[in-house]
Amino acid sequence: MSLFVDDDINAHEGPTLSREEGSSTSQLFVARDHDDNDNDNYNDNDNEQSIPVRFEPEVTPIYPAREINSSLPLKYLQEIVEDLLSQDGLLILGRGLGYELVSANVLHALSSPFVSLQHNGQKSIEKKALIFVLNCREEELLRLKEDIMELQWLDDENDLPFEVITGESQTIRKNLYLKGGIISVSSRVLVVDLLSGLISPDDVTGLYVFHAEKIRETSNDAFIINLYRDKNDWGFIKAITDEPESFTGFSPLETKLRILRVSNTFLWPRFHLDVTTSLTAKTKARATSRIVTEIHAKPTYKMNKIQQALLSCVQACLYELKRHVPELVNEYWDMENVHDADFVRIIRGTVETQWHRLTYTAKQLVYDISTLVELITDLVSLDSVSFHQRVDGILSSNLKLVNNIGMHVTGSPWLSLPEANTIINYAKERALFETGNGKYESEELPKWHELGLLLDDIQHEKSLNPHQGPVLIMCNSPTTVKQLSQLLEFMREEKDHFGRRRYTFKRFMLQKLQELPDWIKLTERVKQINDEINSEEQEENKEELSTSKTFSRNDQPTSKRRRTRGASATARVEKLYAGDTKSLQVNDEILEKMEEVIQVESDEENFEDQIEEEIEEVSVLETSEGGGFFYTPEEPNFEFISKDDEIFIESYNEKSSDAFLQEISPSHIIMYEPNISFIRRVESFQAINHDNPARAYLLFYEGSVEEQKFLLRIKKEKEAFTKLIREKANLSKRFETAQDNYKFQIDRTRLVNTRIAGGANFRSESDEFRVVVDVREFRSSLPNLLYRSGITVVPCMITVGDYIVSPKICVERKAIPDLISSFKSGRLYTQCEQMFRYYELPTLLIEFDENKSFSLEPFSESRYQRSSTTINPTVNQALQQSIQSKLLSLLIAFPKLKIIWSSSPYETAQIFLKLKANQEEPDVGMAIDKGVNKEVTTEDGGPPVFNEDPIDFIQNIPGINSLNYHLIIQKVKSIEEMVKLTRDQFVQLLGEENGKKVYNFINQKIH
Repeated sequence: MSLFVDDDINAHEGPTLSREEGSSTSQLFVARDHDDNDNDNYNDNDNEQSIPVRFEPEVTPIYPAREINSSLPLKYLQEIVEDLLSQDGLLILGRGLGYELVSANVLHALSSPFVSLQHNGQKSIEKKALIFVLNCREEELLRLKEDIMELQWLDDENDLPFEVITGESQTIRKNLYLKGGIISVSSRVLVVDLLSGLISPDDVTGLYVFHAEKIRETSNDAFIINLYRDKNDWGFIKAITDEPESFTGFSPLETKLRILRVSNTFLWPRFHLDVTTSLTAKTKARATSRIVTEIHAKPTYKMNKIQQALLSCVQACLYELKRHVPELVNEYWDMENVHDADFVRIIRGTVETQWHRLTYTAKQLVYDISTLVELITDLVSLDSVSFHQRVDGILSSNLKLVNNIGMHVTGSPWLSLPEANTIINYAKERALFETGNGKYESEELPKWHELGLLLDDIQHEKSLNPHQGPVLIMCNSPTTVKQLSQLLEFMREEKDHFGRRRYTFKRFMLQKLQELPDWIKLTERVKQINDEINSEEQEENKEELSTSKTFSRNDQPTSKRRRTRGASATARVEKLYAGDTKSLQVNDEILEKMEEVIQVESDEENFEDQIEEEIEEVSVLETSEGGGFFYTPEEPNFEFISKDDEIFIESYNEKSSDAFLQEISPSHIIMYEPNISFIRRVESFQAINHDNPARAYLLFYEGSVEEQKFLLRIKKEKEAFTKLIREKANLSKRFETAQDNYKFQIDRTRLVNTRIAGGANFRSESDEFRVVVDVREFRSSLPNLLYRSGITVVPCMITVGDYIVSPKICVERKAIPDLISSFKSGRLYTQCEQMFRYYELPTLLIEFDENKSFSLEPFSESRYQRSSTTINPTVNQALQQSIQSKLLSLLIAFPKLKIIWSSSPYETAQIFLKLKANQEEPDVGMAIDKGVNKEVTTEDGGPPVFNEDPIDFIQNIPGINSLNYHLIIQKVKSIEEMVKLTRDQFVQLLGEENGKKVYNFINQKIH
């Protein structure tokens, strides 16, 4: 395609894509007229040979001229859509600025019935428009489909259909592709369809990529983009994201543009002039109504003490971790970033590559930092009883470790700090404390009281000014939604000592205390079961904490040895359970006293309400024949609830909250917890409804971690946009050719042996390298890397092996988690038997993750075992030795089995190139036929695609084995259908003996 576009080509109307700047391919040399004024740049020597110029046919897409409606109420949204329609590129939006609204309008504008392709300005070919939506979540797809259908209804046109492909067969998918439209399909399925030729890249109009920040170089989405752009240089690629903080590392913007194969970037932060103008440029008469009212709730004294103690523990653990791994420390490991949502993830990602080299103490510190950060969040969100349960569960886990392991392993180092007692004691006091006169209470969160007062003021305002919308309360999680719904049910008004009005929630806290004894019994039972399961395994762990004087009591380091090794650490942890730090005990007497107090207060309030109701309306209560009042709560009471009286409690959803606001049109919005994305959506909602804006309220704890997290989120986004703006300003223009592309530059002369000696086959550098890949392997990144290495990837449904390198070499690839599960189910032995039956050189490839350590240790830790409640991160030597022993048993059973250890998929791709250096190319038909059970077929006549996990599961049932399981899967499609089979049906399928075994096992009673 030329660097210059004639004016007459772009003279048509409609949403035409200009390829002047957005083209992903361009000419290396441009032919110019020698009569031009720029002849001075050329050499005047006529005898010198000129540079040969090769023109490639230029294809320009032309969309039909048409008028379309849009749902873009704000000016900056219109400008964003115009930018995306004019040229390809990456759009980076600030959070909450209309991510889904922009996507729906852009896709609607591009969904023309057909596209005309003009070749060199002469020939024109019409194609049906086919647009693929990539990397879109399920809930986003539902909303996107609704928005596009609404826009199509406004246009009153039969535009392209929106289809979501999930589990359709190959024939159905092909028909949908031929029909055209906007199609959302999983990346794994689309990669296979493109490689197998089910859909040609030249028939695709364009790709629209959601969540561009998640597109990695090795992902299937990047694989699709490369396959598409290699064969199609006229279609569009548009990507969108609203997470600028995810662009990290060295030149992140340039790297992302290279992966997406686009050239342009559109940056729209909140501080963009057009965004600010659109959200604030309304009449000042209504400006006061559109201001968000901040309500500062002051944390209690005990909450402040616990928060300070938790931050001190985090600081101590972070300092100690820096001391243990000084070579991995970077500037991010600072207390300023502890409020970042990704703080723990980034630290864990930094040490992940060297995890097998870390000491037991360093591993424990990483887990402790994660636990402490979670406790900081729980402090301001959970009620006092639930927070005590959380702390008590951590403490119980550490005591369990001491009891089971004895003197060899101690618990979390932060429990040795003085601040640990502060956390434990105040957590217990908040859950239950004595107020005097034999009365007991539980501490209530200050936000609850402020929420009650706010709702009461709103109801009073609505009584004076009726016919308003409902009240919307937004919070962070579904757990908080459930908590608030119960609070509104138990909320009760009372007067304090100074006669001021306040709201209490004693009934709610009493309910939590009543559930506490059952929780303690359940926890003890779970601990007992876990101790029995893991007692033998944990006895083999003999590592000891080694910490500095930071974790000490009375200036004595925890790692100081005494006569009995580890006795000091044991004494410190056991001391936590002595005296005041014992677990909270709630007896029936305390609960009865609390219930009596609440009942007396409730009776007094009900008596006052009853008198007021009788005065206002005597007919509310009816009398029985005996003269007494009767009430039957069992009978359902249906009544109409006015929209003005409705209260919605929802959790934040950053991708659909905007449409939710428009649907319910609330008159009052209460943000129970701060959320930067939703606050901006409220700004947009108020700007759109400027004549009657909603009143917005924001609740947060003053000077708390909650406030710091919110401010840090704004700061991080602003800094991220600032870096991207600077990088974009210095970004050079990038041009691509077919010879200078994204693929790996590999010197094949070092890989291919061209000597014909010793019976070797002659291979030239230009010969095609081909690998047959099982379609289930496209969940991994290896097929993508093989393609980028210059190997032709042929996707097929093969029964034996995962990769057929040559007619002799068959490779079974196993990631470490898959290797462990294959050993447990015995599937690996069956796979090796099949490989030896059909191939001369069966090979087992054990592949590790490039972001993790090249060791089995991280995969043999407690989080991969049945008991995942323990917090001890010590490597389980028994399980690690079990993996090694099973590998040795496998080699004893198959002595000729070749095993390849690969540290990453990148190294695997290089290994495959070396394996193919002197080998013939595999035959696709033979690879498909080997090991196929002719009795099991699909509707198309080909081999079926099965889920291996359910098949492994049913083979553990007595009577079902590897020889007869195919009889079951031919009869039923799921385990749910299998358990409904009768005894006669099992006997008919599996025979008399096996049928009875399966039926008796499934229908055996537990009690």
